[in-house]
Amino acid sequence: MIAFDFDWFAPLNLVLILLLFLLGGLQAWLLSRSSGQVLRRKLNVKIGLNLLLWLVIAAFIFQPIFKSNVLSNQILVVGNDFPEKEIARIKDSLRVSKVFSESNFKGKYFDTLTLVGQDFSPTFFARLSQSLPTRSRINWIPYFPENQIQSISWKGILRKGQLQKITGALRLSDVQWVKVKFGNQVLDSLKLEKGQQYFNLSFPVFTERRTNVNLFLGDKNLGEIQFFAQSLPTLTFKFILDNPDFESKTLATWLANQGHAVEISTSLSKDISSKLTINKTGNPDIIITDPKNAGKAEIKKAFNAGKSILLINLTNPSTEITSINSALGTKLLIKKVSNEEALPVTGELTKLPFDFAKSNSYIHLPKYPVAIEKSAGKVAVSLLNETFPTMLNGDSLLYGNIWTSVLAAIHPAYKTNIEVLAPVYKGIHTELKFNNMAGNPGSVEIGKDTLFLNYSAINGQTADASYTPAKSSWVTLADDSEISVSDSLNFNPIYQSKLVEDFVKSRMNLQSNLLDSAHLSDPKSQPLNESRIPDWIWFLAILGSLTALWLEPKFN
Repeated sequence: MIAFDFDWFAPLNLVLILLLFLLGGLQAWLLSRSSGQVLRRKLNVKIGLNLLLWLVIAAFIFQPIFKSNVLSNQILVVGNDFPEKEIARIKDSLRVSKVFSESNFKGKYFDTLTLVGQDFSPTFFARLSQSLPTRSRINWIPYFPENQIQSISWKGILRKGQLQKITGALRLSDVQWVKVKFGNQVLDSLKLEKGQQYFNLSFPVFTERRTNVNLFLGDKNLGEIQFFAQSLPTLTFKFILDNPDFESKTLATWLANQGHAVEISTSLSKDISSKLTINKTGNPDIIITDPKNAGKAEIKKAFNAGKSILLINLTNPSTEITSINSALGTKLLIKKVSNEEALPVTGELTKLPFDFAKSNSYIHLPKYPVAIEKSAGKVAVSLLNETFPTMLNGDSLLYGNIWTSVLAAIHPAYKTNIEVLAPVYKGIHTELKFNNMAGNPGSVEIGKDTLFLNYSAINGQTADASYTPAKSSWVTLADDSEISVSDSLNFNPIYQSKLVEDFVKSRMNLQSNLLDSAHLSDPKSQPLNESRIPDWIWFLAILGSLTALWLEPKFN
């Protein structure tokens, strides 16, 4: 079908129509004057040429558009980051002849559009959304040069003591080290070989509230890892010991200094015991003891009531693990890995020459030889040798990391857990997950926004919400936690990738939602493929018509 790109209500266009009819009238008058002076055949030629000129000028004014339901095949639109030398290669591999840049791509219609690279402006996607036929497919081929971050993720909100995990990918031109640093302190590092590499860095969170660490490739700062560290709620710890030692005393003092309540119960003889309390205590949340006391009635009762038990000071794991399994019903498995008296863990920290065997019955604490099994309560067993020397040697950070990590793993269930996969960017959709929601609220407040919760049909206390931040900043949640919304400069290649990915996903969701609707099944409802006459053809047509009128009298 044919349509016209002409605004009938524009005053200037009305003037053009008037001039067009005046031109036609002038041509008719001039032809009538010469009708008696030329032969009939010559007159017909004059009439034909004048009519052709008038029609060409009229068509140029009205700008016809030819529309069709038939879409063209596949085209490529390359981003600003895609090197020109690679365009020919990708054209050949995809067998595509039409390639456009963001600047010269205007109103094209096609079966499939493939975006190559990720450096596109947000306005480009807005224009593309408005002009795309619904049934056109969108594909995306990312492009990353060497030594540039390709993907990265970490936890946006977590508890102090929990393990922060940073995963990512990049393609290296040479062997390099990737590391995460807090100031000048390296928290974790990994040597990567040349080529496509994936990395996984981790460290126990030792800060509270807003935290920034940096990711480095060699000496190059790739970007800032921003997350919010929630403080651990204060708990009551009870030590049940036969003989006080430096290990338990140091741990008790450290816990008290963290604001926790501590009770130390020591057996002096068969019927005599002493009790020492630090800070105000109540019913214990966590009991810390050694394997010899695992079978005591008090510990079994607490464990069956859902309390956590931490067993330290092991000396002979082969027999002690057996007695712990017998007393508490756990399924821990141990294996000897060396004949040495102690094996290094990190720095001066050592462990017994044993490891926990792999099993689905319990989990291993990353970085430290601690196993945690959950049944009625949680049982944690440590194979670490004495840790207090690290404190005496002034490495309070390492000491705090050890025990904060252990306590975070056996901590009682939190009232509400929020899961945020970072980085979160302004204007880009992200999913938030909420666990143990008290009272099952229908919505939550995030900054000045209200998000409606979608509860799981399987677990009624688990919900998720869609969130698209409006600005780059720290955004406060109702529980005083915060989400870091990064700007586009932080890990900019990731931001650009997420921008393209978000657009492609939204297109796929739109097509999925409309797949069975009449909108897609009825060809009349489809946006039509439009083609226009190029300007150079208009120029040649008008020039050719005028030239023919000028030459016609010369052949008389």
